[in-house]
Amino acid sequence: MLYLAKRIGARGAGSDGEAAAASYVLRTLSDLDVEIDIETFSSWKSDLHGLLIIYGLVIASYLIFRVSYTASLVMSMLLFFIFQMETYTWAVLSRLLPHSSASNVIGRVAPSGSAKEKVLLVANYDSPRSSPLGRPRVARFFRVFYIISFACIIAIMLTGIFGVGASLTKISHNTINQIWLYAGPFAAFLIVMCIIIMLGELRGRFTAGANDNASGVGVLLSVMASLSANPLENTEVWGLAAGRGCAGARGMIAFLHRHKHLLHGASIINLDHCGVGETRIATREGVMFGFRCSWRLRGIAQGAARSTSGIDLDKGRCRVKKSDGMAAIVRGYRAITICGLKGGTYQGWRNANDTLDTLDRSSLDRAVKLVGLMLDSIDAGPKRRGPRRRGRARQKEIEELIAPEGEVVAQEPAEDLPEEPSED
Repeated sequence: MLYLAKRIGARGAGSDGEAAAASYVLRTLSDLDVEIDIETFSSWKSDLHGLLIIYGLVIASYLIFRVSYTASLVMSMLLFFIFQMETYTWAVLSRLLPHSSASNVIGRVAPSGSAKEKVLLVANYDSPRSSPLGRPRVARFFRVFYIISFACIIAIMLTGIFGVGASLTKISHNTINQIWLYAGPFAAFLIVMCIIIMLGELRGRFTAGANDNASGVGVLLSVMASLSANPLENTEVWGLAAGRGCAGARGMIAFLHRHKHLLHGASIINLDHCGVGETRIATREGVMFGFRCSWRLRGIAQGAARSTSGIDLDKGRCRVKKSDGMAAIVRGYRAITICGLKGGTYQGWRNANDTLDTLDRSSLDRAVKLVGLMLDSIDAGPKRRGPRRRGRARQKEIEELIAPEGEVVAQEPAEDLPEEPSED
C-alpha cells in the first residue's frame, strides 16, 4: 500500500499512475510465484460523466416541453429507464463516452488436491477524482441527493404525460404552462447537481487513494502471498486487481464477461476500503434499491468472525458507489463485500484527504484475518463448521506480511518505477 498510495500516488483513469499501479501488482504477484495473467479492456473514465449527461438531457426534455409535449414525454421516458440501467451498472449512454485502455491483473493459486470450490478475491486499484460529493458531511447524504434526482426525472416525465393528455382533452394552454412552471424546481435541482459534478470534474484532482482502494489491494496481496506458500486443499483461489472501479466497476464487469463460463458457482469476495474503521460486511449495495449479498457468504463471514478473537464483525449498507461486489451480485453471482462502511459511505471516498497516514493497521489486520478464515471455512466444505485448524496457523503467516505501517511486504521489483506525480 505504501508503494501504491505514496510512491505512485494518484492512479486516475488513463493516467501514468494507473498503468504504474497495474505494473506493480503484476510484478508483486510474479514474485509470489503464482500463475499470473493480465487482460486489457476498453472503458470510459468515470461513472459521473454518464450521470452528468443524463441530468443534462432531462433538463433539455423539460425545456423542449414548450415546443412539443410529445417529444418531451418520449425523451423523459427514455431517460427514466436509462437512469435506472446506469444505476445498476448496465451502461447505456456511458458507452458513448470516450474510451481508453485499462488492465485487469490476475493471479491464481491452484489447490493442493482436487478443485471442488473456486473463490475470486477482487479489489480495484485505481483512485477517483476528488469531488464536493466526497466531503464527509455531504457523502452521508449522497443517496438522498440521488433519490431526489430520480424523483425529479419522474416529475418531469409526469409533466410530459400531463402535457400530452391535456392537449388531447383541449385543456387551455395557460393551464398547461402553469403546470410546466410548477415543475421548474425539479429541473433546477438537476441543474444544481450538474454544477456540483462539473466542479469536481474540472477542479478536483485524482486522490492518492490510500483507503480507496490501495487498502483493498494490500489485503488481496497479503492473502495471495499466504496462499502461494500454503495453498488450500480443495479450493482454487483467483486474485483480481481490477481497473476502472471508478467508472462503475468496468474492470470487474469485463472480467466477468470474459470468464463467465469459469465462474459458475464461484464465490466472490470484494475487498473495498478496508483500511479505516470497523470491519464490516456490506449486506446491501446500491445507491437506490440495494442488492443483497450472498446469504451463504454472509454466514461464512459471521461464522469465521465468531471462531476467533479480535474480529467484531458488523453489518452495513453501501449507498455511495457501484462496487465490484455489486456488479457481480447484479449479474447473479454469489458475492459479498468486506469493507469499512460507516453511515452508508466510506472514509476517503472521492476525498482529497485519502492519504496513507489516515489508514489504521488494526483495520487492515482484521480484514486480512477475516478473509483467510473465510477461505479456510469454504475449503472445509459445508459439512464442517468454522475454518480448519491450519487456518489459525495461517493467520500468523498472513500477519507477518503486513508491515508496521500497513504496507504489504512484497519483494521489490528489480527496477523501480520513476517517481509518479501525485495528480493527473
